[in-house]
Amino acid sequence: MSDAEIEAYYATERPELLRFLGPHGSFGRVLDIGCASGVLGMQLLRAGLAGTCDGIELHEAAARLAGTRLRRVWQGSLESVAGKVSWQDYDLIVMADVLEHLVDPWAALRRLRNEAAAGVRLLVSVPNVRHYRVSLPLLLRGEFRYEDAGIMDRTHLHFFTRGSLEETLKECGWAVRARGSNMRKRYRRRFMPTRLLEPFVAVQHFVLAVPS
Repeated sequence: MSDAEIEAYYATERPELLRFLGPHGSFGRVLDIGCASGVLGMQLLRAGLAGTCDGIELHEAAARLAGTRLRRVWQGSLESVAGKVSWQDYDLIVMADVLEHLVDPWAALRRLRNEAAAGVRLLVSVPNVRHYRVSLPLLLRGEFRYEDAGIMDRTHLHFFTRGSLEETLKECGWAVRARGSNMRKRYRRRFMPTRLLEPFVAVQHFVLAVPS
């Protein structure tokens, strides 16, 4: 891919995460695991939600772009660079749509729990496999088809609902302190006063957790 193509693919903005984090104040020092081209970190800095932001990114070209936006970027997998990171330095660790790509997300979460500062907070977002576009074809037609992007991205190794995400975090030593989800505006406007359809229309779930 060219730099322009990399920028287009890895430069997704995440305003829903900024809205979710906003009520919790500024986090000082932030580490974005899977930072892509650094757009989320840049947004956190501009919004005053982060004082500094570092990143970890597997893709070399994306990491190079992130290095122009963030204070420091380690290029490589989480497992390969973890020994180089001063985990105790960070107030917030971000894993935005990362867990589903890891071979062993449980090991990663336990490592963060053991090595990060006692007062650290962890932001996690995952695609919602309970979404009706996944669950209804599975229920009615027995179809579970992978796609090039989205919830059923071919690169996803694991799938989560909100409940299974929270169970995974608890199992790995984290306690959930806040919950949120990403839904299209029409669903938020029409249905969210009752919250009954949220598990089926949320594209992503995200949580803010602390060491338990």
